[in-house]
Amino acid sequence: VKPEARSFAKVLADLGKVLTNFRFISFLMLFSGFYVMFWQIFYSFPFYVDEILKYKHFEILESVDAWTLMIFSVLMTAATKKLGAMPCMMLGFTIASLSWLVLAAWPTIAGSIAAIALFAVGESIAAPRLYDYVGSLAPKDQVATYMGFSFLPVAVGSFIAGPLGGKLVTLYLRETVNPSMIWLIITAIGLVTTALMYIHYKVLGESKKGD
Repeated sequence: VKPEARSFAKVLADLGKVLTNFRFISFLMLFSGFYVMFWQIFYSFPFYVDEILKYKHFEILESVDAWTLMIFSVLMTAATKKLGAMPCMMLGFTIASLSWLVLAAWPTIAGSIAAIALFAVGESIAAPRLYDYVGSLAPKDQVATYMGFSFLPVAVGSFIAGPLGGKLVTLYLRETVNPSMIWLIITAIGLVTTALMYIHYKVLGESKKGD
């Protein structure tokens, strides 16, 4: 019983250290901005495809993200292996952010495929390096705990993206038909997130590993 109690106490102590690590938690909160964009593929995009493009099989277009990731992930990893983790993430963020402009400028099925594919290219560059960067921030005896928290941006991004997507769809597909505004707003969220990531990186210092 005593070893289990000490083990549980150690787990709680490690969690406390992670939660009070401002540099790490604030980084994860900023990275959530990427997933605010990502989840729009499932929260806003289906309504756009159905109501604006009048295409009833939006799941086919959504799957472009997964297919592109499967095809390009290894290639993008090889192409960006010389970049540090943070520069690589910011490059991926920028590409993913700009992908929504394709939807704004080219409101067609082909434009949708191109936009989702371009987003996936940015995702294939940025997302894998998250774990490199988290590993570089983690103390040697807490790597597993830090890695567990690396999934937090996915959840936070979804929590924000759902209500945001609902409001954007209501405003720009229902109350006023101006769908390009949805994608311009999502682009702005991505670019602001990228800029804040850069500021965070410079202000709070560069990691000794993985950058």
